[in-house]
Amino acid sequence: MLRSNVGAALRSLTRNASTKAYNSSKVLRKYPIGQEIHGFEIKRTLAVPEFAFTAVNLEHKRSGLEYLHIDRNDKNNVFSICFKTNPTDSTGLPHILEHTTLCGSEKYPVRDPFFKMLNRSLSNFMNAMTGHDYTFYPFSTTNNKDFENLRDIYFDACFNPLLSSQDFHQEGWRLENEDPNNKETPITFKGVVYNEMKGQFSNASYLFYINFLNKIYPSLHISGGDPQAITNLSYEDLVDFHASRYHPSNAKIFSYGDLPLSENLEFLNKNLGHFGKRAKKQSRSDIKEPIDLSKSQEVFVEGPVDPTLSEDKQYKASMTWFVGKPEDVYETFVLKLLSSLLLDGHASPFFKKLIESGIGNDYAVTSGAESITDLNSFTVGLQGLSKEDIPKFEKIVNEVMEECAITGFEDQKVEAMLKQIELGKKDKKSDFGLNLLYSIVPGWVNRVDPFDSLAFDDVVNDFKINYAAAKGQFFQNVIKEKFLGKPVFKFVMKPDANYEKKVIDEEATRLSKKLETLNEEDKEVIYDRGLKLLEQQTKEEDLSCLPTLSVDKDIPRDGEVTPVDIADNLNYKLLKRITDTNGLLYFRAQKSLENAVPSRLVPYLPLFCEALMNVGTKNKTMDQLEDEIKLYTGGLSSSVYVKPSITDNLKPKLFWELRGVALNSEVGRVYDLWTEILNEVDFTNTEKLKTLIKSLNANSVSDIASSGHSYARSFASAGLSPVKEFGEYLSGVSQIKFINKLNAIVDDEEKLRYEIVSKLEEIKEILINKDNFKFGLIGDSETVESNQSLIEKFLSDLPQSNVDKSTIDYESPTYFNELRSEFFGITGAKPTLLSLPYQVSYASLGLLGTTFLKEDSASLQILSQLLTFKYLHKEVREKGGAYGGGVRYGGVDGLFGYYSYRDPNPLRSIEYFKKSADFALDNAWTAENLNEAKLTIFQSIDAPMDAKSEGMMLFRDGITDPMRQERRENLLDVNIEDIKNVTEKYLINGIKDSKSHRVAVIGPRLEEYDESKWEIIDFSS
Repeated sequence: MLRSNVGAALRSLTRNASTKAYNSSKVLRKYPIGQEIHGFEIKRTLAVPEFAFTAVNLEHKRSGLEYLHIDRNDKNNVFSICFKTNPTDSTGLPHILEHTTLCGSEKYPVRDPFFKMLNRSLSNFMNAMTGHDYTFYPFSTTNNKDFENLRDIYFDACFNPLLSSQDFHQEGWRLENEDPNNKETPITFKGVVYNEMKGQFSNASYLFYINFLNKIYPSLHISGGDPQAITNLSYEDLVDFHASRYHPSNAKIFSYGDLPLSENLEFLNKNLGHFGKRAKKQSRSDIKEPIDLSKSQEVFVEGPVDPTLSEDKQYKASMTWFVGKPEDVYETFVLKLLSSLLLDGHASPFFKKLIESGIGNDYAVTSGAESITDLNSFTVGLQGLSKEDIPKFEKIVNEVMEECAITGFEDQKVEAMLKQIELGKKDKKSDFGLNLLYSIVPGWVNRVDPFDSLAFDDVVNDFKINYAAAKGQFFQNVIKEKFLGKPVFKFVMKPDANYEKKVIDEEATRLSKKLETLNEEDKEVIYDRGLKLLEQQTKEEDLSCLPTLSVDKDIPRDGEVTPVDIADNLNYKLLKRITDTNGLLYFRAQKSLENAVPSRLVPYLPLFCEALMNVGTKNKTMDQLEDEIKLYTGGLSSSVYVKPSITDNLKPKLFWELRGVALNSEVGRVYDLWTEILNEVDFTNTEKLKTLIKSLNANSVSDIASSGHSYARSFASAGLSPVKEFGEYLSGVSQIKFINKLNAIVDDEEKLRYEIVSKLEEIKEILINKDNFKFGLIGDSETVESNQSLIEKFLSDLPQSNVDKSTIDYESPTYFNELRSEFFGITGAKPTLLSLPYQVSYASLGLLGTTFLKEDSASLQILSQLLTFKYLHKEVREKGGAYGGGVRYGGVDGLFGYYSYRDPNPLRSIEYFKKSADFALDNAWTAENLNEAKLTIFQSIDAPMDAKSEGMMLFRDGITDPMRQERRENLLDVNIEDIKNVTEKYLINGIKDSKSHRVAVIGPRLEEYDESKWEIIDFSS
């Protein structure tokens, strides 16, 4: 699912302008208007020199297909096919069709060619996505042959899919015996999308958003599918929908990069020959409209209780204004700016009056400016409300709008937002083409002219002119015109303690009603269909029709080097990466915290980093500090993390990192601001601290639902090594639970000061001094060299260290025993269930491998891909019904981590995680299997890199170019015997020995969890 958002669109557009001279007239001459190329007519062109590209709009004369090409000197080429797919109900038809389309086509009649191409390609991105009223299929790759292969696969999948009923039942929904081999087992609902959307509806933030959207825009329905409606969808509906929507006349194709446009046009013209032009092109009737808001409306819905919040703060509420249409790109831009002024940051009026005042704990997910289909809207939403505070919330919202209509906003704040846009344009991103695609698709399918969206500087310049002309009244006039006295849509989600039970009961009732209509013959058909699907999922296929790249031909043995100059003859260590950064300087400072932090303070380290950027200093309020950061930098941030040694993955190395970016001419501000923050941070500002903790706690359950497999993997691996246990405490569910514990005491001023402020002050004494800093600079040579004096001044302004490290040892059992007392879980070898009120689960099993440069490490990484693509995808997703499953191997930390995602059968998945070892040992692996696994790994190794990431493997992990090359050669040289050896050594032995692996599940508590065999942790207690 993809949600359209004006802010995201603007951020996507403001990226990667080239500093090199761009000859737009030369490029334009390549595309004369009216010229016909392979059946396509060039309709118009647009030069966009600020981003160094030219846009070419074409139409296929025979079929009516619309084409947009972005000609740019970028080897990371992008291709996408998009269709307007208005859903007719909430059965998830467009979403299930997206899945089923990729399950085989006329030219590639194999099961799931899309997934199988993931390991026959060097693409750095392959996916398909369903939006509110559109579906699109994008990929990107730097390999020309790969581009041609994937273009052919995608085209045939979209226009000539097999759409078999079997694939519909596997990907969408079906009735099937719990055990397909046993007709005596109960019949239940199954299906990949069905379980995916049960997972989505377990996410409280998504649930609030989709309910809200369904009320203001019911004609859009729920394109991803409501689980309660998905089981009404028929296979015939799917086939009919494809026939009516997946036609060139309803399609839009996008390409980007440096490959010749003519080659794409020739391919398309050849393959579009049998399509004619449909008489009806897109009209206004194809664009669905929102509700009539000619008068104010109020809607109440029920939602789940958040176990991390107090019982009296469970309401969510919002107020929404309809403010125009997305077709007016300028008005959309103005709305986005106004939204930022009203909502973003400590100084914004709504933050002060709603969140800092304690009315709610954070904005609701619906807050801000949004463009959906035919509507621009602005929403102020709040969560963590009491029932009694809802009228107060509505009163404050109206008062703030009225006040801002009089006072407006300081010019400096508007200037700061424009500065952020300028900096964003210079930030070189490797996925510029994809982000450009994402920014235009939602509007393009709804009659927003993509050329208007691409001419971004024109929009900004128009705003500057109009803002100046309004003489300080610009935003006041907008508020008066669009908001004051206008109808408002009020939306409230009230908590229902029985919500999860009602969802479970509804599914049971729905299933029962379907089963009541079945006779014995119907049940026999269901059983037989289940057996046939199982047989189809199990049988070996001939994949010779699928194209593939070759490791020997397409992956160079020598990897690209990233020269980094290391200056260690100074009072500090400095790493300098000289590269083209479009006039920006990226700054990093890393401080080693080896044996420096007492165990009782470790839980507070992430909060310390957050507090640095949220409480202000003794000299400046957070409002003032934030204004300076926005006005002079592209942002500052801080984090703490743990890494293993490259030669010992059991040894934890703790680091604290500071980051910043600014224009070359203003980079001194980064150092000045960090000096101010570090020396003068005011942790005694308890109101700010209280607001921060409540905000961090507010979305924790939704955050876990979004990335449950990662959290489960982190928790499972914590019992395997000090490194992984440290990491779990800093960024896993243990840290979330710790913040939840702090949230329970923040309203007690005495406890807040004694238990939180005092700890942060202690950490400040340990961290903020001039010892053990290493710096990393990325930029042009002159600017990097000039920064050395700034670094020296920065260090000289920090205090001397008085930390006594003699009593601290991160590797000692005592240290970790003390640390565990601050958290929960991480006990013996028992598997652990972290009980949360979700409809599906996330499972993980962790094993420990070896260190980065060992040949076994490379073999384990290859094995992880073999098991994912050749075993776990079939067993966990296709047969088990989970939305995703596989295994990931971390080259640096050595974790061999199995996972499942949105999984209805977590215990079954765990069994297949364990069975995978025997499969790997017994399977007759082939050279082709190894080729595919290696291609998958090198997709990320050789993927294009953002400028700000260059040299970071050396800076953060200590991995040099020679080490990277050694690792590369180890990966390329892995053979079948190596795979068998590491399977026996790490998997077989590790799974047999209960002390060598750990299991964790996040999700609902089921009857199958035997307390004598499982550690049960109730997250809400």
